[in-house]
Amino acid sequence: MEEKKSYKCKYCGEEYEKPILLAHHVRSKHKRAKKKEKKAAAAVMGAEQINKTIEAVGIIKGLQVSPNLSEEEKKILGDVSKRIEGLLVSIQKSK
Repeated sequence: MEEKKSYKCKYCGEEYEKPILLAHHVRSKHKRAKKKEKKAAAAVMGAEQINKTIEAVGIIKGLQVSPNLSEEEKKILGDVSKRIEGLLVSIQKSK
């Protein structure tokens, strides 16, 4: 009597008769799914980072109108906000 060897998936426990079937299952169900999850998480993180950057530009612009700052300090804040806005625009265009 010949025992059939089975190959078990280490991720979900499904059993397959041939190693090639197991390899196909792992690639299609587990490996690609992980890549998709990572891409989705990166997109969410990118969106959060852009929102925080926009908020920071708003704060800088608010500071710029403060009566306690000298004209030179206001100019520096204006330059910084322009640079950040330029970077934001280039990031959004690249997406």
